[in-house]
Amino acid sequence: MTSVPSLPRPQASFSFEPPVLQLPERNREAWTLDASALSYPDYHDLNAWNAFRDASVHLALRHLPEHFAEALDEFFSPVGIPALMFENLPVDPELPPNPSDGLRPRNKQAVSEAVICGIVGMHGEILSYLNEKFGAPIQEVAPIRGMERIQSNAGRVQFGFHSDNAFLPRRFRQKGILLYGLRNQDAATLVLTAGQIMEAAPPDLAASLAKPIFRHACPASFSLPGTPALSAPCSILWRDELGLARVSAASSSIEPLTPGAAEALDRFRTLLMSLEPARVVVQPGTALLFKDDRVLHGRDSFAGSRWLQRAYFTDSLDPLRKATRSDPQAFAFDAGALLCA
Repeated sequence: MTSVPSLPRPQASFSFEPPVLQLPERNREAWTLDASALSYPDYHDLNAWNAFRDASVHLALRHLPEHFAEALDEFFSPVGIPALMFENLPVDPELPPNPSDGLRPRNKQAVSEAVICGIVGMHGEILSYLNEKFGAPIQEVAPIRGMERIQSNAGRVQFGFHSDNAFLPRRFRQKGILLYGLRNQDAATLVLTAGQIMEAAPPDLAASLAKPIFRHACPASFSLPGTPALSAPCSILWRDELGLARVSAASSSIEPLTPGAAEALDRFRTLLMSLEPARVVVQPGTALLFKDDRVLHGRDSFAGSRWLQRAYFTDSLDPLRKATRSDPQAFAFDAGALLCA
């Protein structure tokens, strides 16, 4: 077996801390009051869902200060920053207990969902997959009974650096992720940019990672029985036509297709361990947005209470609707159909 050379800790690698904007208290209070008047819809009713989304965007436009809107403009631009944080956003005045079954509590108010929809809806579209969490557009991220030791959003163990849903074709995958804090005692989300990785990677390793010699497996959170849930051969780390570093990696669920790919994958994992990520505890009222092909994210192990909400977003749902022949208003799609499209 080919020995894998050790990689010294890169001395020149820059660190990245997402810019943080703090919402003024008066804006938070007014937004909370207005959002408390909304009711969360049955998202299977697309007309009701779109009405809730539109009302949420209206509230975001009313209550977000101008410099927040400018920061979102920059983040959502093709060459914008890879991650952004907002703090002191509204949270439901009375939260139910953490959902240990992974489902949204029926008696939860709709304040956090209204804020999430408002922030995303100013520039993009929320999307979900029918095979994960029943296609919910906004998903609960909390430990689930019996799954605490699984590397997934339902676990408590350390979750290695990864991209979500890397097994799907890139054109059908979310462009970014928003994590929203409801409760979080001690769990840090780790953020490592593709730029950091590219800068630290030796040229021969970067060249190998740019080749389509890897396949990504379906994550544990998906249910795809009878489907070959592996990606087509693809790259892990590359530069796009704008010169931006991009990364896509399914953590431990990567299949190398050649001996050279296996060696590169081992070196890639060693390299990731040598880099210093941003460690963000997504506190109540904090939104962490990041572009899923511009960063890898992970999670420290934790013991305390944690309940976040997650939303995937993209710039347009038309390619997914066309590929699955879905309703023109649909936002949730069958990942199995997308694999075969």
